[in-house]
This record gives sequence, C-alpha cells and structure tokens, in this order.
Amino acid sequence: MAPASADQTSIGIAPADGGTSAASRKFAYRARTSEGKPANGIVETATYAAAVKQVKAMGLTVVAIELAEVDARVGRAKTLRVGMLSSRFGKDDVIAFCQQLSVMLRTGVPLADALETFATQAPRKAVATIVSKIRDDVCGGEDFSLALAKWPKIFPPFLVSLVRAAEASGLLPEMMGRVAKELLKQRRTAKQVRGAMIYPGIMAGVAVTVVGIIMVFVLPKFRPLFMAQGEHLPWITKFFMGISDILLTQWHWYIPLAFVAVIGLFLFTRSGPGRAFLDKAKLETPVLGRMYRHLYVSRATSTMATLLGAGVALLDVTQICRTINKNALFNRLWDNLEERVQHGQEMAPAFLECKYVSKHVGAIVNAGEKSGRLPEVLEQTAAFAEEELDASVKACTAMVEPAMIIIMGVLVGGIASSMLLPIFQMSKAVRK
Repeated sequence: MAPASADQTSIGIAPADGGTSAASRKFAYRARTSEGKPANGIVETATYAAAVKQVKAMGLTVVAIELAEVDARVGRAKTLRVGMLSSRFGKDDVIAFCQQLSVMLRTGVPLADALETFATQAPRKAVATIVSKIRDDVCGGEDFSLALAKWPKIFPPFLVSLVRAAEASGLLPEMMGRVAKELLKQRRTAKQVRGAMIYPGIMAGVAVTVVGIIMVFVLPKFRPLFMAQGEHLPWITKFFMGISDILLTQWHWYIPLAFVAVIGLFLFTRSGPGRAFLDKAKLETPVLGRMYRHLYVSRATSTMATLLGAGVALLDVTQICRTINKNALFNRLWDNLEERVQHGQEMAPAFLECKYVSKHVGAIVNAGEKSGRLPEVLEQTAAFAEEELDASVKACTAMVEPAMIIIMGVLVGGIASSMLLPIFQMSKAVRK
C-alpha cells in the first residue's frame, strides 16, 4: 500500500495494547518520508505490531499509529481505562522508571527483565499495569520506543524520540539516564516557578481571610457606637461600614455572582482568546514576564541540546520542542525555525527575530551553528538560562513580598482607622 498524501488526516484513539484479535482492523498512521515530509494514511492489519511493520515496509518513519474511526468505537471502553491508568502514572514515576531502567540496563539486565522487575516493585497497581503492558509489547517484537509511544499522556514526545535514537545507536542504557536527568531538570525548574507563585497566593489568601473576618465579625460590633454619631462619621468609616453591610445582608447575591465569576474565568482561560491573553501576560508582564521568558528559553535550549546530541533530526526537534512550552506566542519561534529548516536555511535568525529570546542567545546559537558544535553550545546556553531563571525567581519573590505586605498594611490599617477615628472623635467631644 502506498503512503497517503501529506494533507490526509488520521483519526482515532491509540490502542491500549498490541492487539491480539485475528480479525483485520484499520489503523491510521502518521509518518515521515526519508526526506522528512509528513505522510498519513490507513493500513489494514490484524495487530498493532503488524501495522507498524507494514508502515516501515513502505520506507516510512513511524510517528504514531492509531485505531481508525470505525475501530475506535469498539475500543472506546478500553481507551477510557487507558486514560484512567495514564492519570495515575505521575511525572515522578516516569523519572523513577527511566532511572531504574538505566541502572539495570547498564548492569547487563535484558530490557524485558528490567521492565518486569520495575513492574513488580512499582508503588501502585496502575504503574505496574502500564509497565507490564509495555513489557508485553516488547516481548511481542515491538520496538521499545513504539511501546512507549502508545502512552502519550505519560511519556512525552522528546522521551520517545530519544529512546528511538538510542535504539538505532545501541546506547539505550546511557540514553535512559540522560532522559532521567533532563526530566529532573524540567521538574526542578517547574517547581521553582510554582514556588515563586505560591507565596503571593498564600499572602493574598491570608489578606482576604483577615479582612473578611474583620468586616463580618468585628466591625459590626461597633455599629451601635458609630450610629450614635450620625452624619459626623469619617468617610473611611462610612466606606467600610457600607462594605460590611453588603457582606452581611446581600450574601444571597454576591455568592452566586462569585460562583458565576469563577466559572466564567475558568471557561475564559480555556477559550482561544483567554489562552492568548494568558500567554501574552506570561511573557509581557513586567516582573513575571522575565521569569517566564527565561523558563521557556531554558527548557527549549536544554531539550534541543539533548535531542540533537542524540542524533534526532532537526525538523523533528522543532516539532517536539513545540510541546515543551505550551505558549502560543513563544511557539511562533518554532514556526519560523521549522520553515527555515525546511528551506535549508540557518536557524540562528529565527532566534534573533524572536522578541522573547534575548539577542545573546541568538548570537550563541549562530556561533554554535557555524562551528558545528550546536548541541554543546545549546547545553551551555541552557545552563546560562537556568542561572538567569534562578535570579528571576529570586527577584520576583523579593519584589512580591514587600508589595503584598504594603497591600495588607493598607487594608488592615484602613479598617483599623475606620474603627478608631470615630472613637477619637467621641473622646474629644466628651472632653469638651
């Protein structure tokens, strides 16, 4: 069967296992030709492994193979179970999986035995089930990379590509250790950014809680005392008393409105305009923008260095990097880079033209490209970007902390002033 045209769309749901039914089934494939062009189509075989072999026999490099639409309905219940299993296989499990496989393979343990050992020692049943299925696929003759590719929600594309490159070069033990280090690095940088965002969130939560308690439980206790002064109350007291009245008497309005606002915000962030707004805010907000730009550059250059060092084609690298940083504005860099690679042009101008990447990064990439040491140069660039990220996180935390303290001080001080000023006015009136 000849490969389909590049614009044909493949549809379906990935099978959970290699397939054991003798009945013929339709599989939609996505692949690439020897020139790197995309080729999609449908093959009809009895098993998943047979579909992979048939596509390879066409001279294509397999990217993904999925059940076609007709068979997808049959496997819907099975796919649901696969999704539930995938959700229970966390990122820490993936890191442990790569680390332990690397150690066992280095000591000469066969891959199937290493997978079985990990499955028997897995901390959760879901992890053991998935690894056992991967082992069954490997024992059935499938490549390890294809067995991992069946679980896209667990094993990211760059991991599958590195394993595929390692299978071709015979360096799977070393590559699994390298993947584990890369995943640990990504995990650490993600925790850094989340940690910088958690502190302001905690401070804001404390401020809202404290102000709410004062407005609902403390300020109303002074109402009889304040009402005796009539129109002579200070404006700030009238302001906070009005807010307190709204919180106490209009709760049947603001609670539903708050609920609607939360749901609306959630739906907005999931919509196209909402995601575009958030992506732009992440990159262009004065304090946070610098931190996110360094994060994206660090992830991108580190991933590119690892993939190129393993011998993955540059066109495949750009497509994989697109999944690393889920930001539409930053991903325009990969659109430009992919276009340049397809036309045989240098990649450095794509970095220089991207306003979210500093000029010195583009200059470094240009130097590495001309010297033929691009993976090594990108790795050094990633290390520099990580240092910049550390500095950005510290600067963000250092700026947010006093800002939150000032905001809390203004709120609590304003409420305290609204309670104390009428008391001072009453004391002056008594003295007179």
